[in-house]
Amino acid sequence: MVFNATTSNWECGHITYCIHDALRAGFQPLLLEPIFKFHHNLRKLDLQEEEYALIQALSLFSPDRPGVQQHAAIDRVHENLALTLKTWIDCKKKGPNKRLLYPKMIACLTEMRSMTEEYSKQILQIQDMQPDTISPLIMEVVSKNPCNHA
Repeated sequence: MVFNATTSNWECGHITYCIHDALRAGFQPLLLEPIFKFHHNLRKLDLQEEEYALIQALSLFSPDRPGVQQHAAIDRVHENLALTLKTWIDCKKKGPNKRLLYPKMIACLTEMRSMTEEYSKQILQIQDMQPDTISPLIMEVVSKNPCNHA
């Protein structure tokens, strides 16, 4: 899925989603506005595919995620990914924006974690109101205790 900053829509192949689709699905506007702003700010960074992959890996391999059992191992992977991202930026980026790109990306990662917490709460509320509408995979991702899901 890709956010198109020109149209302010999320595109997934031939399917397009807008903020109103999320509102109709039951998400609260107080959650959607920060997500919308986040995507616009992330697009302004003009990241390359490798940088997106590294920031996604940093998010995934976070030792403070719920259900993580091998904190030290995940922490080492996380640290290596962070150093790889910093080195990538130092080696590949040019111009005046290079110096602040790494801190901006880490700030985006922190913001994304906060939004993920709120998003998870919203998903669980929707699941309570409309049982069986959220896929088991999404429920496992947003659950505080992923071991409870089959």
